[in-house]
Amino acid sequence: CGFARRWAQQFPDESILLLSTDPAHSLGDVLQMTVTDDPQPAPDLPNLKVRSLDAETLLQVFRSDYGNVLELLVERGSFVENEDLTPVWDLSWPGLDELMGILEIQRLLREHEADRVVVDMAPSGHTLNLFGLMDFLDEFLSALELFQEKHRVISQSFTGRYTADHADAFLQDMKADLVGGRQLLQNQDATACLVVAIAEPMSLLETQRFLTALEALHIPVGGVFVNRLVEQQSAVSGQPTLELSPQNSLQTLDRLAEQQQLLSKFIALADQKPIFAVPQQAQEPAGTIALDHLFTQIQPATVESVVLTAPQIQMPAKIPPGFGDFIAAGRQLILVGGKGGVGKTTVAAAIAWGMAERYSDRKIRVISIDP
Repeated sequence: CGFARRWAQQFPDESILLLSTDPAHSLGDVLQMTVTDDPQPAPDLPNLKVRSLDAETLLQVFRSDYGNVLELLVERGSFVENEDLTPVWDLSWPGLDELMGILEIQRLLREHEADRVVVDMAPSGHTLNLFGLMDFLDEFLSALELFQEKHRVISQSFTGRYTADHADAFLQDMKADLVGGRQLLQNQDATACLVVAIAEPMSLLETQRFLTALEALHIPVGGVFVNRLVEQQSAVSGQPTLELSPQNSLQTLDRLAEQQQLLSKFIALADQKPIFAVPQQAQEPAGTIALDHLFTQIQPATVESVVLTAPQIQMPAKIPPGFGDFIAAGRQLILVGGKGGVGKTTVAAAIAWGMAERYSDRKIRVISIDP
């Protein structure tokens, strides 16, 4: 949101589109405006429009535009009748959101509906699904091409000639769109994937996997943003200190030390790519004023030397009411849900570990369905 606003301010004569492919996006909450599948202008920046993709709506549009020709192609290459394909459109395909997202992004860029596009992606696993679906579309179109080739051969055999029809035009257009979309995503002069992380061990590991995957897909990385970094406070303005003081609690200094250690690893991981530090805010930066202020605070990341004496570790007191005994209560399935980054994995792992410790004779399984 902050980046899109900065672009809109920097290029007032250009149209900027902020688009989310995340079905659980927070664009409206952050910008404090209504966000739907219909692009809406930002109240104070008319050249900035905001939109969240609705996969169900996009699927219906796709079906309306291409459903008949797709059914025709499948009919030509198999024994499936047209009406037998109808239930397929009613399924919630795995990767449907990502598939509809990549097709819509390609259309927006092809038809020049905006001069610049900022895409708020879903978490990294879903993002890689979206990028990887380009390979799936390649294979899918190749299969349809084989179906159409079968039709061409049969027509040629029976009539002695073949006249290209709307199915050929569809295949040609789709393949051209896919090539154009791939070239755009892989063009380092036009596209950059900005990776956002926080200075925590699990985020470092996920960022490492994400960067490796982006490299394999030949998607250019524009930089890494390390968010929610603690800043040391000082009693004298402009004179930072790492000493224990009323401004710096032991907990703050401990967190600062860990973050600085991890920040050095992020810098090494970035491997000459730009890396930026985003300071933690006193409250969530919601609204235009807070977003614009936050963006001015982003700086190139540097590591400060922090040396602390390891504090004595004390286990925290149990906070009631706590969890009950799930096994004694007969629970066989526990689902842990919530927004990205709130601690679902931590809670799920803690529950599984606790049950396994308490009931060593029982088989406990903890499973993630997050890509």
